[in-house]
Amino acid sequence: MGPIPEEFLDSVRSGVDIVELISEYVPLKRSGQNYMGLCPFHREKTPSFSVSPAKQIFYCFGCGAGGNVFSFLMKMENLPFLDAVEILADRLGLDVPRSPRSREKHERKERFYELNAHAAEYYHRILVYGAKAESARGYLMGRGVNRSSWEKFLLGFAPDAGGGLLKYLTGKGFSLQEIRQSGQFSERYGTLQELFRGRIIFPICDARGRCLGFGGRALGDEEPKYLNSPESPVFNKSRNLYGLHLAIPAVRDQKKIIVVEGYLDCITAQEYGFRNTVAALGTAFTRDQSRLLLRYTKDVVLAFDEDAAGSAATMRGAGFLQELGAQVSILNLPEATDPDDFLRAHGKEAFASALENRTTGYFEFRLEQLLRQYDPEDVVERAEIARELVEEIAKIPNYVVREGFIQMAAQKMHTSEEAISLELSRYLKKQSKWEDKSDKNRYNMEQGKQTFEKRRIPASEVARRGLFRFMCQDRTLLERVQEELGEEAVFTGKLKDYHQLFTKPDWSSPAELIEVAADNQDELAGLLMSGEEIHLDKVQKEQLVEDYIWTLKKEQLSQLIDAKQATLRKCEKNGDQEGIRGLLAEIHVLYEELEQLKKSRQQGYNLMHYERGDSNERRTIKHGCSKSLN
Repeated sequence: MGPIPEEFLDSVRSGVDIVELISEYVPLKRSGQNYMGLCPFHREKTPSFSVSPAKQIFYCFGCGAGGNVFSFLMKMENLPFLDAVEILADRLGLDVPRSPRSREKHERKERFYELNAHAAEYYHRILVYGAKAESARGYLMGRGVNRSSWEKFLLGFAPDAGGGLLKYLTGKGFSLQEIRQSGQFSERYGTLQELFRGRIIFPICDARGRCLGFGGRALGDEEPKYLNSPESPVFNKSRNLYGLHLAIPAVRDQKKIIVVEGYLDCITAQEYGFRNTVAALGTAFTRDQSRLLLRYTKDVVLAFDEDAAGSAATMRGAGFLQELGAQVSILNLPEATDPDDFLRAHGKEAFASALENRTTGYFEFRLEQLLRQYDPEDVVERAEIARELVEEIAKIPNYVVREGFIQMAAQKMHTSEEAISLELSRYLKKQSKWEDKSDKNRYNMEQGKQTFEKRRIPASEVARRGLFRFMCQDRTLLERVQEELGEEAVFTGKLKDYHQLFTKPDWSSPAELIEVAADNQDELAGLLMSGEEIHLDKVQKEQLVEDYIWTLKKEQLSQLIDAKQATLRKCEKNGDQEGIRGLLAEIHVLYEELEQLKKSRQQGYNLMHYERGDSNERRTIKHGCSKSLN
């Protein structure tokens, strides 16, 4: 698999839970042994996107997209393979073994992490010891930020004059080119000038604690009040959260995360014991930040400021999280503009009580917001509330929850549940009009497309696909197939393309096989996902393998009989009596073999039931093969 050793790829594949990964992008619901959701790669109303935790693969029966954790991330984020491996390895805390070219790229990023770490240390030392940082120290102490938090968050200060950071970084061995690209400097007339001046510095780290960039808060009236590092080879503020590396242990322990708006909100909350708190980097809460949160928990409390910008960020963030399947609550703190002020004014117990008693579900929060925006007593404005509300109700997948919200909305809006339900129906119909041309369309999961009637798959084709899936789980089964049937009995049609995969040694699971398949990943994922043999016990698997082999033996005999009968018809047409006699004898023998095959199979079932003490009818496998045996 290219420059990265297969052993490492296997470690990443097996270490990243595909259901957990995809859940960051797609709300999934368990359906039998798999999980289902709406496909992220094409628009659809009926969930056709299936994820198998046992096989660690996914497949969309609608558009045909499929693969493993690597291919999902590549498709979702439009990434090359090596970048996808690096991102997933990073989730596991693993360093990717690299080719010379990729090692060079990796080492370049590591240099930026190192440069940022030195810059953070430089700013921190000035805050703690610098004579020019008295105003910064006074500001932080006046805000109640104690020195232990200065150390924990590595807070710093950039003096008004600037000038020292360039000398400090060059003294650490960084080139001017690296310094230019770091985002810590601006350049005017060929001279590098420090970006941050007269500001308190907040280092921004990733989940592994590596410094990505900085936020700077002005001490005076300078604008902007907050200034972030520009994007660099390692920093993108829309994909990161402040304080996450410090919050992760508490989030995993409490299964809940609190999201605040500002750096000081986060620092104060963690200082008061709410260590599962992170901050958005500005008011533009993004979908990528939502996905990042969902890596750690689905229970999210949004505690943004109470001003207009904070309210907009709350709605935006709640909307993203809701769509991605999170359980979203909104914290309402009417006595203060932000969590920092509330905690310092009312203390830890009051904030804990607010988290317990003053959180509102996303839908209820949205309804209250609309009721403040419009007058429910006015018919026209009431209709406007309903119009905006049904857009939110339509996102709720659970019909019982949806009905409960309709009841609550009807009471508060002074209208009937039927009226809201009719508006919802109209909205849903409008949304799905272009997707479904007729209500008679039925979704055929096996065929992977919308059809008007379900086509039956021949039992022999079911058997071939089933044996292929079994061979993907246990490669030794290939020897048995070769001995009893011959490989050509299985590897025909589309399966012929996969025959060569069994000559390659570097795979031992469906997820690894998809990696080896390269160009046929989507089609192969669909084939592997169309059966559930992996969930059967050992006895059931052996029985099903025998069913499949028996079906193909029966097909071979039937095809041979058909061929002999075709030749017999030619002999009859030509009056070839000797040929007729010989063919009749051969056909008679073949029919006897076919009858004996059926009898031996039935005897096998009778013996199996006797040994099990099972008088019930033969277990029916949902693939449809067993029903066609006789």
